[in-house]
Amino acid sequence: MSFRGLVLTVVAPVMIGVGYWGNAEAAIESNCSANLGGAVSCEFTNTGAKKDGACIVMEVVRSYDAKNYSYPSMGGKGAVLTSNKICSGLVEAGDIRERNPEVTWNIGERVTSPMGFCASDNPWFKASNNCTIQTKEIPL
Repeated sequence: MSFRGLVLTVVAPVMIGVGYWGNAEAAIESNCSANLGGAVSCEFTNTGAKKDGACIVMEVVRSYDAKNYSYPSMGGKGAVLTSNKICSGLVEAGDIRERNPEVTWNIGERVTSPMGFCASDNPWFKASNNCTIQTKEIPL
């Protein structure tokens, strides 16, 4: 995880899919990064022996009480801003698939960017330090 000014870049490797066909299997791993503007880049790697695909969502999680954020109505510590579904498509065995999807970020019915979600009016609470980011596997 690296922080550069107001840009948050996080690489979250996750083993996200194992499919079985006979004795061979597919194993899809994802490495995804996102910045505070909401841009996402993902790399899906199949380290298995058969082709397969996988999907993930990225989650931005608030680290502090609601009163520390510019928009406290979005919740406090543990509140989650979620991206839409990001899928690899079919990835051949031993291959890599790169994705730079257009992503929408939502908390409930509200659409916002990670910057809007993590921002604070308090100068001691910098947006890049107010949230963590994680990757979560979801069904195809």
